Amino acid sequence: MLTRIALILFLLATFAHAEIVYLNILHTNDVHGGIAPREASFMNPDFPPGIGGGAWIATYVNKVREDCLENGEFCLLIDAGDIWQGTPVGNYNSGEFMMEWMNSMGYDMMTLGNHDFDHGAENALQKAELADFPVICTNFTQVDGVIPEPLLPYIFMDIGGVNVAFVGVTTSDTYGLVDPELLEGYLITPEKEAVEIALEEVYSQGAEVVILVSHLGQPPDPERYTARVYEAWENGEEYTKDFAYNSAELSCMIEGIDFIVSGHTHVGLREPWVNPLTHTIVVQGYANGTGIGHIRIAIDTETGSIVGYDMPDGEEYVSLMHDRFWPDQEQLEYVNGFREIAEAGMDEVIGHAVTEIPRGGAEHPLGRLMSDAIRIATNSDVGLLNRGGIRAAIPRGPITPRIIFTSIPFEEDLYTLEVTGSELLEILETGMQGRRRDMEISGFTCNRNQAIEEGNKIEEPMINGAPLDPDAVYTLTTTGYLAQGNVGYGIMLEHDPTFTGVTLLEAVTEHIGNISPIEPNNVTRVIWIEEER
Repeated sequence: MLTRIALILFLLATFAHAEIVYLNILHTNDVHGGIAPREASFMNPDFPPGIGGGAWIATYVNKVREDCLENGEFCLLIDAGDIWQGTPVGNYNSGEFMMEWMNSMGYDMMTLGNHDFDHGAENALQKAELADFPVICTNFTQVDGVIPEPLLPYIFMDIGGVNVAFVGVTTSDTYGLVDPELLEGYLITPEKEAVEIALEEVYSQGAEVVILVSHLGQPPDPERYTARVYEAWENGEEYTKDFAYNSAELSCMIEGIDFIVSGHTHVGLREPWVNPLTHTIVVQGYANGTGIGHIRIAIDTETGSIVGYDMPDGEEYVSLMHDRFWPDQEQLEYVNGFREIAEAGMDEVIGHAVTEIPRGGAEHPLGRLMSDAIRIATNSDVGLLNRGGIRAAIPRGPITPRIIFTSIPFEEDLYTLEVTGSELLEILETGMQGRRRDMEISGFTCNRNQAIEEGNKIEEPMINGAPLDPDAVYTLTTTGYLAQGNVGYGIMLEHDPTFTGVTLLEAVTEHIGNISPIEPNNVTRVIWIEEER
């Protein structure tokens, strides 16, 4: 047994040989094509300041890389998925410009988000082929279980002599967010099992530090989710869910994850969240290219472990306000070249809003406007949209296609379904189950009685002012996204949708042009009774 003096000498000798290396992790998530600068209307709707964009991201990244080179530190630029689907530039050829931009930025790796599959698994793989950097995802496989090229389940990097493994994972909820036919031939396997297998493999290959690049999402209230995990364990049960685990839950359930770069939920963390049980560090940024995450982690080369971190800019998420950061001129010209191609005609004024047309958590004025637009454009009886597809309010003042696109950034085709009154009620009851308020409706009004059991809540249904006839045939217009059974509308698959040849963007643009100037419609169409709304 060592004497006390011998033990002290041993410890001093050990730490004398130890070295701390610093790894700066710069990270983006849910960029959604947001490499053009934008206005922070959420800060000041009348005089919004400029924020974000690819050239401003480049300014920050270049400065950190220069500092790291000067200080002998390591630097990585990582993306946690959902790189396109949200702007004209992002949507160009289903993400092509975004991959070119990421290559120009020198990204070191990314994982896939659910929106990266919006135009199918093959498109996601084609875009990954364009990447000059690894695209990692351990739970996206062919049906035979093999991860398709060019994807990798994980990669290794030598950080100052420490073997660091990076494992990618995407959300299994993609199945409910993307047309299943577009994923045919491939599987998105449960994230927990896939990550456990990946960790076993990387540790067997000598990994000392494991970093998860996760498109599972970090919730704004992680303690609420971790409490559920602990409660299940206290009851001697395994914690399970009917849908994907988030990053906070996964950090409880799997030991050996040192750090998580998260994306998916668009909730930026001003400082890292540390799991009190496993000590996993989690970071996540806001969306749409408005800023960048930056954390510097300290790694002990002797123990091969993370021993601390700091935030060089003061907060983990750096909002790239234009009054603080200047754009990188080379990147600004590069992005503007994309914009000239993708945004032709986007700034033509087609209407005027007397005041803001807001969106919200339930039925809202913008939803009424847009559902009216699709009903009128297709001459149907009822128009139905989901609120999740409407991403921004229409601000007061001139309206351009760019403004409308910002509000409805997903490339949606419109479809019609011929249904009886009874079938229509069954479809709309689906949108009222539980606490759901995922219905933006036109041509239909009713009371929703919360005191009645699921499936029978609709009372006094009216179609364009007349009582609904259960035996009559009505035409319902909706998006391809809902017609394909997404967000709980599996009942749509029982009907044969017909493509109208009209897109959601076209319908809304034409409608606004026809009725301008526009004002909010504040008349509720689905009235909740027997419960506070």
